[in-house]
Amino acid sequence: MTTNDLRELLRATAAEASDTVDLAEDTVAIRIRHRRTRNRRLAVGATALAAAVVIAGTTWAVRPSGSQSPPASKQSAATAPPRIVQSDFDGPSGMEAALPTTLTADADGCVRAGRSDTTLVWPRGYIVRGDSQSFEILDAANKVIARSGTPITIGGGGADRFQDTWTGQACATNGPLWMVGTVSTR
Repeated sequence: MTTNDLRELLRATAAEASDTVDLAEDTVAIRIRHRRTRNRRLAVGATALAAAVVIAGTTWAVRPSGSQSPPASKQSAATAPPRIVQSDFDGPSGMEAALPTTLTADADGCVRAGRSDTTLVWPRGYIVRGDSQSFEILDAANKVIARSGTPITIGGGGADRFQDTWTGQACATNGPLWMVGTVSTR
């Protein structure tokens, strides 16, 4: 029922009854205008609130660096513990090529040679400790041989394919494999 319909109804009632309805008509019309104004304000407020929620959600989901937040099923690089691939050999590789690099951990916590997709294959018994932002590689005798962020040269050489007897298959990429030999600081 619109305002005009209500006025028509009230006028018809006023013609049949008394003058008090005329006063009521003005009061009802004022109340209707106030309700419409209030409803419009509530609608504008609700729209503004919805926009604020969308903006807040977008701000949370997309970080200032432009990277998206990780899916709920994946751990972020800050919480994923660092991990390494280990070969089935106890000692360092006897190969003598040199790989100058700095160790980092990717989004899954896999220790990499810098930002490359090279999979480092450490000797059996080597471990990693710390978190993905700051970690150390220890040899089988628990001696620290490398730290994240520190420039190092990794001796060793390439391997043809990932072996079934190696650990950390989830860290293997389609990139090159590097059998870790001696590690020295630059």
